[in-house]
Amino acid sequence: MIHTEDSFVRKAYQALVRRGAARASMFVSSTVTDMDIDAFETEFGIRLPALFCAYLKAYCYDFTTICAPVPLDGMAHAGPESEKGLCWIELVSLPREDPLRNLYAGMESFRRVCTDRELVNLNLEAVKNFVPIGEMGGALCMDLSKTKVAVDDPATWQICRFREAVFDWRGAGYIDDRGVVSGEKLFPDFKTLLEVYFCGRYDRAYEQQLRACGEEMPDYSFYIWEKKV
Repeated sequence: MIHTEDSFVRKAYQALVRRGAARASMFVSSTVTDMDIDAFETEFGIRLPALFCAYLKAYCYDFTTICAPVPLDGMAHAGPESEKGLCWIELVSLPREDPLRNLYAGMESFRRVCTDRELVNLNLEAVKNFVPIGEMGGALCMDLSKTKVAVDDPATWQICRFREAVFDWRGAGYIDDRGVVSGEKLFPDFKTLLEVYFCGRYDRAYEQQLRACGEEMPDYSFYIWEKKV
């Protein structure tokens, strides 16, 4: 029996190919094992969500950047009439050889910046639950402390951003009045991120918007930038 998380992730990859944004040859079966994930969790003292684990164990890939249409005013304003525009993100790549090395490097770098007295200057416990999963004008992170997500309440959202070269987190609003680090909320959870960037949740609305303005339809083959060898 295939777990729900495994099925969703594989369908998300299939959608990425079906939309024309990716080719099946970009992906190879993942070499990540349960032991690899256990070692990662032990190293950093965290527990990764089941869906993200399924994502790590599904496929390896080495492309760099992916885009999709998103609500320009943010996911909190994603109604049918909201204006959509293309937005690029860089998800952590999972190369076939040592596939978790970039995830390790991202965690180490993020924690180093956060605890550096000359930079963000926080203690490790304050940022322990954040896992950098890519870049979006700064570190794109999953907040593992958010376990009960409500789509209509951004305060509960898991996926957040810490903008590049912003070290005054209190001034930037990344820390609330209680001293809890929250970041800039972007997506309810990792499932939503995949629905938007892999499954193309807003493709149809974006195409309708372009058609209404008399603009050309998008070329989905440019939605992924491959690493040049």
